Amino acid sequence: MEADTESSPRDLELSALEAEKEPMAAAGEDPAAPPEPEPGPSGGEKNGLVKLPEELGIPIDSGGSKFTGLGKEELLRAAGTPPWAKARAILLLLFWLGWLGMLGAAAAIVARAPRCRPLPPRSWWELGALYRAPPAAFAGDLKGVAARLEHVAGLQVKGLVLGPLHPQSSGPPQDTPLERLNPELGSLLDLNHLLQAAKKKGIQVILDLTPNYLGGAAWFGPTVAEDPGFQEKVKRAMSLWLERGFAGFFLDGIEELKPSVLAEWRNLTEQNSPEGIPRVLVGGTRLQDPPSLLALLNSSAVGLTLGPFLEALVAEPLSPTLGPQLMEFLGPKTPLAWSVGSPWKHLMGLNPLRAPQLLLLLWTLPGTPVLSYGDEVGLTDDEQGGVPGTPKPGQMTPMPWELIEGIQKDDNSTEARLLELCRRLGALRVQERSLSLGDTEDIPAGSAAAFLRSWDKSKRFLVVLNPGAQPLPQLALQDPRLPPQATLQLSTHHPPPADPHVDLGALKLRPYEGLLLSFPYTP
Repeated sequence: MEADTESSPRDLELSALEAEKEPMAAAGEDPAAPPEPEPGPSGGEKNGLVKLPEELGIPIDSGGSKFTGLGKEELLRAAGTPPWAKARAILLLLFWLGWLGMLGAAAAIVARAPRCRPLPPRSWWELGALYRAPPAAFAGDLKGVAARLEHVAGLQVKGLVLGPLHPQSSGPPQDTPLERLNPELGSLLDLNHLLQAAKKKGIQVILDLTPNYLGGAAWFGPTVAEDPGFQEKVKRAMSLWLERGFAGFFLDGIEELKPSVLAEWRNLTEQNSPEGIPRVLVGGTRLQDPPSLLALLNSSAVGLTLGPFLEALVAEPLSPTLGPQLMEFLGPKTPLAWSVGSPWKHLMGLNPLRAPQLLLLLWTLPGTPVLSYGDEVGLTDDEQGGVPGTPKPGQMTPMPWELIEGIQKDDNSTEARLLELCRRLGALRVQERSLSLGDTEDIPAGSAAAFLRSWDKSKRFLVVLNPGAQPLPQLALQDPRLPPQATLQLSTHHPPPADPHVDLGALKLRPYEGLLLSFPYTP
């Protein structure tokens, strides 16, 4: 019968296995013929030839059966037996116990690890510097400002304080056209192009809206400053300039205004913040004596206070009490903007010997450093320069753009060294959290002045200043907060040495020299 002649699947599988063991015959050869022996090195045997057991004299039990493995059904039956089921359960239990153990160990490591200090909220004007300049510093118009933005961006500044841009009225102070753009500076189209160009370079533009910028009282005296009609006019002008795209305002002479008025203007400024970019009201003061400045800081209603705080501290030669005095100014919680001089009375003219040291202070103190145009190259005022706070058109010292553009890489001139100092300090402030966010501590330094900037586990920065005209050949800084050695990041008077590691127990400082040193955090 047909069923008797057909092979079972099991027999077919065995036949296939036997066929695979047979050698393949070459074309034209008889598969049933035995292979011809090939000559070999001895006795005609081929090297590597495998001999069968019978050829070696090993007896084979022809009656035994060959083991061909277990089929699928047999494997399933064996796997279901109690011993294998128990083994699988034990292995699964061990796997989950090991996984839970590793998870618990990881959780314990995370729980016991020291936690990082959360970053405080910071706005753009607190993370970089501001650059203060009227349009006259940029060839006199808005197109000139746009053409020089690359230089401003190279200083790593976050904001440009520009203006005033409104024309000065020849009539009563109340008629000052605060909302108008002076046509001599350009058109509104030029202004929009400038704001867009600055935005692409990461620079926010703050408008100087001080009403009286040609001298005298910034608000034309108490009569005008307290006039509700004039205050309302300022509000309308602020709303209009905000719509045009400015990131905030600078108002000088805030000591002439009531805090309630400033608070209202601040709310107007900060509530108009499109695209998620906050806006700021910066208040400037012309007060000089420290007690008056501290009183103003304790009652200030603006978002950022700019004043001659450093001028008040350096009117006399710097002293070892500089650190405690700085800490006193940092006591009030009002954010500070540090500056020396103004666009009409420059840093180099006020303190030519200490100018590099003061630049170091501006960039390393907590708060916002503010550069007046030209401070980065040591610009000095000519004989026509006016006193701070009383600018006049003929008193504006021109910016030496040709000199700046001609500075070469290895230039050792005063202008080149100051520019490189500002660029390096600006880059460090942006990169290092201790300089942009860190706490400030006074460090006893004998005849010098020193303070420490630190943030969580970030690199620490130590600022050391020689306040006098005499060198300090052997300054020893011994404080438990300081290590024996530190790395010299920069000096205001000479390039970094080949070996930047210095011994804090044997520092050498030239007259009026400032050092910026760093060292890693240690638990």
